[in-house]
Amino acid sequence: MLVPSLLLSTLLAQAPPARVTLVFGGDVIPHDPVKYVAAMHARTGEDANNDGWDHVLGALGPVLQRADIAVVNLETPIGLFKRPETGEMVFNARPPLLGALKRVGVDVATFANNHCLDQHQEGITTTRSSLAEAGLLTAGAGANAEEAWTPLVIEKNGLRIGILAVTRWLNGFHNKKDEKLPHVPAVPYAIEPIVGGHSVDDFLATIRERTAEVDALIVTIHWGAEYKFAPAPEDRKLAQQMIDAGAFAVIGHHPHVLQPVEFLERSQGGKGLVVFSLGNLVSNQDFDKPEGAKRDGLLMELELVRETPDGAVRLESAHAVPVETENVLGKGKLRNVQAVLLDDELAAMEERLVELAGRTDAPTRKERRELEAKRKVALARRSRIASFIPATMLDQRPGLPSAGEAVTATGERPPELPRAKQ
Repeated sequence: MLVPSLLLSTLLAQAPPARVTLVFGGDVIPHDPVKYVAAMHARTGEDANNDGWDHVLGALGPVLQRADIAVVNLETPIGLFKRPETGEMVFNARPPLLGALKRVGVDVATFANNHCLDQHQEGITTTRSSLAEAGLLTAGAGANAEEAWTPLVIEKNGLRIGILAVTRWLNGFHNKKDEKLPHVPAVPYAIEPIVGGHSVDDFLATIRERTAEVDALIVTIHWGAEYKFAPAPEDRKLAQQMIDAGAFAVIGHHPHVLQPVEFLERSQGGKGLVVFSLGNLVSNQDFDKPEGAKRDGLLMELELVRETPDGAVRLESAHAVPVETENVLGKGKLRNVQAVLLDDELAAMEERLVELAGRTDAPTRKERRELEAKRKVALARRSRIASFIPATMLDQRPGLPSAGEAVTATGERPPELPRAKQ
């Protein structure tokens, strides 16, 4: 007869591995033209679609919904503001955007970026409240400094996953000196000091402290220079420091274009994953450039596994899913903006081209020419996206470009895509 302690050890040894899949998406930016498109597609009643935001985001569902935890960067305050601040680079959005994120499969909307104070401290309070009402979790700007610097901890499938969200930019805004007031967790650059921001040393100390409290701590960070394809040396240094401090992975955004996805060697052994920039998930940027790089994005899927109850968590796999923001111009007005899965769009184009094969009437020839031109741009876009990603992370489907060497320290711009008419 087994003694209880031996029986317990046997059962633990036979327990299945703990496994969690996460997916991370980039910037969700409600530019006014994107809001306009959502409003154009809004439905009410039984077919209500979150004021049309389901139309804008719905195509992402197949990837977001298969994850245990799906995370995006919410680049706007949310609320029913009586007199919202407005301006070219001042954002606000209403709660239906969050309803659409929830419906499409998002679980966590981080709120630590340069637009957190666009609607002042009130915007932090209303955003937190709106997120809770929508059933979304969050990390980042909070009711006070303590809340803002406390990671979100999610227990899923036997693992404790921590998400610490910070920003390095705040658009010239500042936290209040009173840390009991709404606060944005910031690690500012020397060129833009932020009241209430933490030094790099204090930030790294926070990572070391919080890493010990969870099975895997993931840092999401809003950093870097806009529209640059390579991270700055200062951010490369910080990435290495975060990995050495214990961060399981670092997920970046803010440049609005893609930057490299890389593994960094830890000083204590092993590797940590760094995604320097996921690009935009949905925005109005490059609205007039079908080939524009600001329409490029990634959904990054990570599968975390712990083989035994007392074992370390490891990264089982990392999978990159190319995303494009479709932005179709009508007669002087936008008539469609959608975030789409690029490979699914390419597959649909191929299917339609097969359907059109052998038909010679004029309308078919016109459609085929337009579709072939669109496909040419989409294939070139996928090739550009692939240049930032290790080959093992990207699906190698027949007829699609392969992943290549990521753009790194050179900072060179990836090749231009062929231009195409809307």
